[in-house]
Amino acid sequence: MQQVSFSLCLLFPALLSALLIFMLLVEKKENKLLGQQLTATTVSLEQVRKQLSDLQERHEKIKVFQNSLQEAELTTKFQKPRLDSLNQGADCSTPDKYRYFQTLAKKDMPVEQIASVLAISTHEAQQLVSLSKLAEGNTAADVSG
Repeated sequence: MQQVSFSLCLLFPALLSALLIFMLLVEKKENKLLGQQLTATTVSLEQVRKQLSDLQERHEKIKVFQNSLQEAELTTKFQKPRLDSLNQGADCSTPDKYRYFQTLAKKDMPVEQIASVLAISTHEAQQLVSLSKLAEGNTAADVSG
């Protein structure tokens, strides 16, 4: 009987050791699988980060383009009245423009307004004012002389 009890005493620790080794192997395998999943998740996260970065760059480019487009639309909106006046100014002949100019200059209209009405540059309008004053001076000298 002593031998059976001695055998049981040896069998119990052996079974316990075998069970512990089995559990250790199962845990090791499970840890390995979790490590692989963690690696795959990390790779996937990096891919998503790169995609996000690319999308942010594209979004920024689109925003810059939209802002440029809005600025162009605004510029066009402000230039349209000037273009319309240029087209209206093109309807009248050049001598008519100068007659209108003389009328406006005699009324002491500012150069900027004359340029706007006749669809000419302010520089051209200023030159015409100067020439008109010179011509008036010569005409006054011709009349008095």
